Amino acid sequence: MNLFQQIPDNLFSPLTGRLKEVYTDLLFLIYDQHKKTIYTLDREAIINLFVEYVEDKNYKIDELTEQVHDNNISELEQLSKDARERAHYFLRRLLECGWIIQEQNYDYSYRISLPDYAFLLLESLDKIKSGYSMEFQGRVLSVYQNLTGDDGSTYVAVNQARETTEELINGLKSLNHSIKMYTERLLKTQQPKEIIQQILVDYYEEILGEQYYRLKTSDHISKYRAGILKQVKNLRHNRNEIISQAETMVKERQASNRIDAENMLYNWLEFIEENFQGMDEILNEIDNRNRRYVTSAMEKLQFQMTEGAGSEEQLKRVLRYLASQAKEEGEKQDLPSEIEQLLHLYPQRVVDDQSMKKPTRTSKEHDPAPVQVQKVDRRARDRSFARFKKRVEEEITIKDINQYVREYLGQKGSLYLHEFPRKSKQDWIKLIYILLYQNSQKAEYQITGARGDMIELDEGQVELPHQVVQLKNRSASKGASK
Repeated sequence: MNLFQQIPDNLFSPLTGRLKEVYTDLLFLIYDQHKKTIYTLDREAIINLFVEYVEDKNYKIDELTEQVHDNNISELEQLSKDARERAHYFLRRLLECGWIIQEQNYDYSYRISLPDYAFLLLESLDKIKSGYSMEFQGRVLSVYQNLTGDDGSTYVAVNQARETTEELINGLKSLNHSIKMYTERLLKTQQPKEIIQQILVDYYEEILGEQYYRLKTSDHISKYRAGILKQVKNLRHNRNEIISQAETMVKERQASNRIDAENMLYNWLEFIEENFQGMDEILNEIDNRNRRYVTSAMEKLQFQMTEGAGSEEQLKRVLRYLASQAKEEGEKQDLPSEIEQLLHLYPQRVVDDQSMKKPTRTSKEHDPAPVQVQKVDRRARDRSFARFKKRVEEEITIKDINQYVREYLGQKGSLYLHEFPRKSKQDWIKLIYILLYQNSQKAEYQITGARGDMIELDEGQVELPHQVVQLKNRSASKGASK
C-alpha cells in the first residue's frame, strides 16, 4: 500500500518553510492537550492556546516573514499583527494540510481532533525532541512471564511476547547506532572540560545508563533465555495446541482462515527463538563499540591535556615572554636565569650518524629462499618476558583502582571526586578509571550524588561531577549501625 494514499499530499508543507518551528510548536500544543483528554478538543480552547503562543512569539514571526516571500507567508503579511487573527490563520493552515480534523456539533460549535497518522507522527517527533531512551529493565522478564504463565500457550500471550521481543531488539539496535553518533561528536570536541562533560554526563546518561547495566547484570538474558526457548520449542511441537489457538484466532477474526493463523503463530515463535538465540551478538557489538568509545575518549583527553607541553610550544611561550620584557625594560637587558634553564639550543653542524632514518636505496629483486628455523636464545626470551610482564604490571585494573581508593581515603571513608589528586596525567587517568569502574561488581567503592551537578575547577578550565566516593563496606556498616 502506498504511503501517500494514507496521508495528505501537503501534510509536511508547513514543516518545510521558515515558519516550521512555529508550526511544530503549535502542533505539540495540540498534541499535549490531546493526551490529557479522551474527548475531542474545543476549537475555541485551541484558538486561545494559539493566541497565547503568538503573543509571546510575535516578534519572532515578524522576523521570519521579513526574510522570505512565498505565497503562504505573503498571505500572513497581509493580515494585521493581531494575535487572534494570526492564530486563526495558523489553525486554517493545519486544517488544510490535514494535521487536524474539525467537526461541527449540533449547537454549531466546533471540535478539533488529531487523525491517527498525525498522532503517530507527533508521538515519534516528541520522542526525538525529548531525547527518549528505551528502558530495558523488565523486557526479558516480560517475555518470560508471557510464555511461561498460566495462559502462556494462548495466541495473545505469544503475540505479546513477540511484540516485546521486537521492542527490545529495536531498542538495542538503536543503542548500538547511537554510540557511533557520540563517537563522531567526541572527535569534534576540543576542550578537556567538554570531553569530560560528554564522557561522564551525556554519554553515560543517554547511552549506557543504569538500564543497560541492569540488562547485563540483574536482568541478564541468560537468567530467562533457557526457559523462553524451552517454552517456544514445546509450543512449536505441540500441534494440537497450535490448531486450537489458530481456530480461536479465526473465531475472534484475527485471521481469515486456520492455515493463515497457524503460519502467523509459527512465524511469531520463530521470531522469538531466532532473536533470543542471536541476542548475544548484538550485546557483544554494543560492548565493543562502547570499548572503542572509551578508548577514543581517553586518547582524546590525554592529547588535549598534554597539548602545548612540547618543545615547540614551550619555545613560543618563552619568546612571547621575552618580547613583552623587551618592550617594558629594553632589549639590552640580561636574560633571566630561569629562561636560560628552559632553553637548550645548540647549532647542528654535522649529520647525525645515529639517526634512525635510513638513506633511500633502490629495492632489490626478491630471491626466495627456505626459512631456517632458529633456536631462540634463552636470555632474549627472558628479556621479552620481562618486557611483557612490565607492560602487564603497568595496566590499570579494577584491583589497582580499589587499592588506590582505599589508600587515599584511609580512615576518612569518603571524599568528593574533586578532592582526589589532579596534578599529573596519571592522577587524571586514575580519576577517570574511578568513574568508569563504579558500576563493576568488583568495585569496592561507590559514587553517590546527583550526576548532573558539576563543579568548576582550575579557573573554569575543568568541570567534574560534584559527587562523593565512599567505600562500600563503610557505607554498609553505617547503615547497619543506624
